[in-house]
Amino acid sequence: MDKLGYSKIEILVVIVLLGIVAFITINKTSYAFATNQADAVNEVKYLIEIQAEDYAKANTSLFEETKTTYISVEDLIKAGYLIGNDAGLLTDPTDSSKNLNDTKVRLDYDEKENSIKATVVD
Repeated sequence: MDKLGYSKIEILVVIVLLGIVAFITINKTSYAFATNQADAVNEVKYLIEIQAEDYAKANTSLFEETKTTYISVEDLIKAGYLIGNDAGLLTDPTDSSKNLNDTKVRLDYDEKENSIKATVVD
């Protein structure tokens, strides 16, 4: 007997296999995006800290009276160390409705080592 096409069972097996492959791919992809969001937040904090240290090195008068001072992300944007969006806002990479301009950065000056350490304060 001459057979044309595929049987229903062969088509069903192919559909089930494609479903399994799709399920595995979606799980792996969604996990990858979830970890990237957490990494994005850490990268933005690191960028703010690095730029705050550069800002403090250029403005050593911040440490004339005290060895610890606070600045905001808004100060860094106004001074040109960070770039905001068209409205001048630095937004959270995981939620664009959250504004980071009011985020505080603590600057500590170590006189012995002549170094500055910046830490984003949550």
